[in-house]
Amino acid sequence: MLGWLRDTTRDAARDVWDYGDAAVNETLVRVAVTGLSRAGKTVFITSLVQNLLALGQGRDTLPRLTRLLRTADGGSRLRGVQVVPPGSGDRVVFDHPEKLAELAGKTPAWPAPTDGLAFLGLDLLLERPGGFARRFGLRRVRLELMDYPGEWLLDLPLLDLGYADWSRETLLRLRESPRAEACAAFLSLLPDLDPAAPADHALLRRAHQLYREGLMACRTRFGLRFLQPGRFICPGPGAEAPLLWFAPLENIPRRPPRGSAAALMTERFDAYREDMEVRFFDSFFADYSRQVVLVDVLGALHAGRVAFEDTEQALATIARYLPAHGIRRTAFVATKADHVPALRRENLRHLLRILAGWGEVAMPKNHGVHAVASVLATVDGTGQRDGRAVEVVRGVLAGQGELRPYDPGEVPSARPPESFWGDRYFELPVFVPPRIDPRGETGIPHLGLDAVLAELLGDVL
Repeated sequence: MLGWLRDTTRDAARDVWDYGDAAVNETLVRVAVTGLSRAGKTVFITSLVQNLLALGQGRDTLPRLTRLLRTADGGSRLRGVQVVPPGSGDRVVFDHPEKLAELAGKTPAWPAPTDGLAFLGLDLLLERPGGFARRFGLRRVRLELMDYPGEWLLDLPLLDLGYADWSRETLLRLRESPRAEACAAFLSLLPDLDPAAPADHALLRRAHQLYREGLMACRTRFGLRFLQPGRFICPGPGAEAPLLWFAPLENIPRRPPRGSAAALMTERFDAYREDMEVRFFDSFFADYSRQVVLVDVLGALHAGRVAFEDTEQALATIARYLPAHGIRRTAFVATKADHVPALRRENLRHLLRILAGWGEVAMPKNHGVHAVASVLATVDGTGQRDGRAVEVVRGVLAGQGELRPYDPGEVPSARPPESFWGDRYFELPVFVPPRIDPRGETGIPHLGLDAVLAELLGDVL
């Protein structure tokens, strides 16, 4: 009996010590990383992780963090960076080694994008100043990253809408070009969908499929980004669950008859909203106070005026809703900054401010706008345009084997005028990744990644 009591007391004391040690020595920082499709989210996370690991080995891969961590004698407070073992939980782990292997293979290739939730933890081991180091030992900053599709953020406004209001707003957009062309098959079926009639499950499932195909065409054919519901584009787990099988209807009765098409669609819409709120926004999203939103600003320019304005609506919606859901620090990041010469990269930042709704107003506190290349695939150079010298970038284009100059044309620093869209000189190439150390010990070349991390983590480092 006494032995059991002694062991129990010792275990309890150890638990109290461990808890106190964690409270004193560990700081948990959760950062959510997202981006609308093709913004380069997978590459961003891979580069972030590998450059932090290399920084922990003494490489100056992230200069802004190096300065933050510098001691008075010119050394570094950073003593190491480690990947947190995945344990035995049910969360999907971001497969960083696999992504690095694709980037650093014999034939370098961009890694396949992720389309659902994934997590990865890193421990940053920091030396304390002065006498605290001897008394408490190293301080651990645990950085927990969550990777999720940015399309899901576009469902935040749905939490405040009923099915009838959402249908009305959605159909107004669908009847405008180019959505009308992309969703022509769904719109042609719409007159056959009587919302007050008994639910025809096969017909309603067909309506959902055509609506979803129309959304996909809006994205792939026309570069549109304000597409709801977001899980129709990036479903994640439960892609074929019946709660996703809805679509907008017109002329919805104020009180749909029981068993009618409108009643079933309303039920599914409400179930979808509740699922997103409970399983994602409350269960995961609420725990993350820092957010990275990646944006392919160049892709929006490349796709034309309608796509640019649609991206603006999507980003302004995201920027408006994030602070209301507990996000305290946000970095909006224009990716692929290495596709334009150095002097035009600042224009990307200005365009991103416009897209996020801050073109004419001050940015909120603890929000930042950056232009970044997660993997630097070009070098700056000079070329010719209309007989005059201009700045260009040089890189190896996909399908070609040698360094070639590329002139992206003018990247405006303000909202593009109508003449820009009518006679624009802009094409978006695909460069192959540079040669990267497959062991990752020297990090991954980048532009501006350190500034993003310094902004997000500076207060805890």
